[in-house]
Amino acid sequence: MASVLIVLAAWQLSGALGVIDVRYTSTPWSILVSGVDLAASGELWDNARITLLEFAAGFALAVLTGVPLGMLMGWRTRLRQTLEPALVALYVTPSLALLPLIVLALGIGPAAKIAMVFIEAVITIVVNAMAGIRETDAKLVRASRSLCATDFAVFRKVLFPSALPTIVAGLRLGAGRGVIAVIVAELYGGTQGIGLQISTYGQSFAIAPLLFLTLLVAAFGYLVSTGLRIAQRRLSSWQGA
Repeated sequence: MASVLIVLAAWQLSGALGVIDVRYTSTPWSILVSGVDLAASGELWDNARITLLEFAAGFALAVLTGVPLGMLMGWRTRLRQTLEPALVALYVTPSLALLPLIVLALGIGPAAKIAMVFIEAVITIVVNAMAGIRETDAKLVRASRSLCATDFAVFRKVLFPSALPTIVAGLRLGAGRGVIAVIVAELYGGTQGIGLQISTYGQSFAIAPLLFLTLLVAAFGYLVSTGLRIAQRRLSSWQGA
């Protein structure tokens, strides 16, 4: 906290003394005032709500799809060999390359943004869920088999608890990619949302509101990642026992 306050104070002082050109960098106070103005006008809340809903919908679909699919791919070799090439191809494809195809298929409404979040997040979630299953100690699986455990029992009592910390780590990474995806989609193909606001203020060189919205997106991504990190620590605390 002290380091953040020092940076902000130095930034404000540099702007007041003319060390930096505030036309291109603004100052923390101007950014704060712009944020208050955006909030008071209602523009911030309307666009933030849209972006949040698009992110939440896409990420929820990614979790519901990615976790089961990744675990099945880690458990069943034939399924992994079938789907892994397509998964790797999507993983290395930039978001901007996929966006025109998604917009052509779904239009420029919320569906395209939700699809972008889903695609970017689900890949990382699948990969981590698959890795968590594959990294489970084989001795535990063999021991459960020797006790006549069914496939479902092995999955529920051995594989899933072992893979859970890795799955949550994948959710953190997927959430970060999802935040990037929804902003990029709104920047280039949106009619509403924080991403469109950033694009509008950038084109008009309104630096203070532009930086406020950029910092707001960064803060949101940090909060989501921190929340999932706390969950990860709680879920994996048993490993240190």
